[in-house]
Amino acid sequence: MDVSPLLQRYLDSCLAEVPRWMSRVANEALQALHAPTTRSALRELPVRPRDDAEQALRHNHPLWARRVGELLASRWRAELEAAPPDAGATLSPRPVWSAEALTLVDEAEAEENIELLRAVQLVDHAAELELHDLQARSATLRGQDAVRKTSNLLRPDLLVRAVWDASEVLGLGAPARKALMRACGEPLAQALKQVVIDAGRRLADWGVGQAAWKASSTPAARRVAPPNSGYDLTRPGALDSLRSRLTTRHANIDGATRAGPMDEADSLQQLDRNLVHVLARRPLGVDGADRLMARLPFLEAAGRNDDDREIMLLVAHLSGAVLDDALLPLPVRTVLASLQSPLLRVALREPRVLEDHSHPIWQMMIRLASHTAGFQDDDDPRLCKLLEEVGELFTRLKASTPAIAVQAQALAALDAMLVGELDTERHEAAAPIAKLQAAARRATLIEALRRQVRLELHDATSPWRIEGTTPASASGAVVLDDTLQHFLTGPWAEALAHALINDGEHADTTRGLLAVVPELLASLAPLRNDDDRRRLLAAVPGLVQRLQQGMARIATPPPQRDAVLAALMARHTELLRPIGSAVAPALTPEEIVRQMREEELPDGNAPRVPAGDSMFDIATLDTVPAALMPETPMPGARGWLQHLAVGTWCRLVARGDWTVARVLWVDEAREHWLLSDAELGLTHGLTRRALERLAVGGLAAPLEERNLIERAVDTLMAPPRSRDTTLR
Repeated sequence: MDVSPLLQRYLDSCLAEVPRWMSRVANEALQALHAPTTRSALRELPVRPRDDAEQALRHNHPLWARRVGELLASRWRAELEAAPPDAGATLSPRPVWSAEALTLVDEAEAEENIELLRAVQLVDHAAELELHDLQARSATLRGQDAVRKTSNLLRPDLLVRAVWDASEVLGLGAPARKALMRACGEPLAQALKQVVIDAGRRLADWGVGQAAWKASSTPAARRVAPPNSGYDLTRPGALDSLRSRLTTRHANIDGATRAGPMDEADSLQQLDRNLVHVLARRPLGVDGADRLMARLPFLEAAGRNDDDREIMLLVAHLSGAVLDDALLPLPVRTVLASLQSPLLRVALREPRVLEDHSHPIWQMMIRLASHTAGFQDDDDPRLCKLLEEVGELFTRLKASTPAIAVQAQALAALDAMLVGELDTERHEAAAPIAKLQAAARRATLIEALRRQVRLELHDATSPWRIEGTTPASASGAVVLDDTLQHFLTGPWAEALAHALINDGEHADTTRGLLAVVPELLASLAPLRNDDDRRRLLAAVPGLVQRLQQGMARIATPPPQRDAVLAALMARHTELLRPIGSAVAPALTPEEIVRQMREEELPDGNAPRVPAGDSMFDIATLDTVPAALMPETPMPGARGWLQHLAVGTWCRLVARGDWTVARVLWVDEAREHWLLSDAELGLTHGLTRRALERLAVGGLAAPLEERNLIERAVDTLMAPPRSRDTTLR
């Protein structure tokens, strides 16, 4: 995409400011790391990560600032190139889903997202008004017809993410990067607030005005919804029982004149013809969506008896609550408005509509609302194409007879459209899905290899033998320290999986790597004679070489690589000591039992630290900040994930900010998930543990806690005074 000279001038000016504000952030972060007691977010972190972050920042902060500028420049360029040429077009082209753009978020990445969200929230709170102004001016600068979520190129999530990603050049481990981000939080918020203020003033001085704001969908982090009334729609006759409540509350609404009972001989066909006549006339003075409530006096006059009028009152109020639902995109409300007439006609003809919430007419409304609840842009091509087809279906339904068979056929046709829309998106996302499928196969293989390695380690290191079995090492039990044990059951299993997947099972390199564990264990067994010593000296060089090859395959960090090789060398040096040197004698089984009896056990009341394969220990995870927590914690987070179906919309923290996405694909083991963002062209790949971590922390939840009709009933059950605030 060609960038206008004014937009390029703006980007250049923003990049020129990066060294200045990054220098301010680095200096204040250094002060915070040097005196961590001044920041509550830093006090709870261990000393070593804080010290590592301080040392790296003190010597390399100019490199960090330069990398921030490089990342911002490349990401702005990529975002501008991905934007449609005609920003005012109703239907923008569908993006090409890229497997390379997909990052699989594991539990460690989920923790990273929590840290990023903490920083993003600080910036949002510090510069809320300034960001609102800059977003509108940025939309004008970029030639957009209306303000969108991504109009602002200086939005907090993009800036904070660049700062975090750029910190990789400092060579810090995950805990130290976490400490660095904690130290940067407040100074970064203040610095970026000034960046936003300066950028807004610059655009104002250049004569760039504010673009028009358009009605948008529900914010990702919060949504306005009526309080849960606890009303059970699954109970038979639940809707019918609302009639008496509404009749008492809304008796003689608008002073309507009620007709006397109609003669029993008047048929349903006559009533239906009267309804069609009344519904075909648009009341005078009605703006916006055409609602049954505006016609209620005329409808009541056509009713045969009080039962008819009570049903009309109930349907009018329910449909009104549906069309006011805060979770529905505006175009969906318009399409659902066309179901008011079929709903009323079928409710008067079939009392079962009020007895059973699973009737096709209710299910059409519920399923369309659930399928479209997460769309944030009214011009989203996915939404526009779907609603065009659904609108035609509902128009035909409006002109048909109100029979249950017709409604059931319409429901089946709607389901086919919803499935087709999801299948189309899934087909276009074939590349990231294939990448996740490969990740799922790789994870299964790694877990199998880990189990195999654990069995080999247990067999080699256990002093106890079942009579008649052959130990892994005929020389006796192997002494294996924690460094080697963690490496072999963790990263080394990944190296083996990499070789099996890329080279094949029968390749020489794969066979050599698979032989490392048994050979390494044999090399660590006690030596019995000089022949064992000579064999060990001959085997060590080749063993170390293959270890290094495997570590290179998975890009093992140098500190971890050096620690493994040092531990191995220390054990080999100990084994190769001359016979007769001070070596602790091997213990007999009786001595081992005596030591176990005499060993002091840890306090049973002491907190246990569960192990995990995340780079953050679960027991040391921070509590989620109060500002990020939902108003009511979600019960049974893990249970929710067990039943989370494809097509369900969720709100979750991704890329350091709240977003809305729906489940597009999940593997058979439900260990790998692909979510399609409400923002067109973005996907999120997450592991089950990452989703669980977010869900338990209140940072991932279903977008719809109750379906459309349940929310409409909640609105009707709310006290009259609170209902107005509930509906917007």
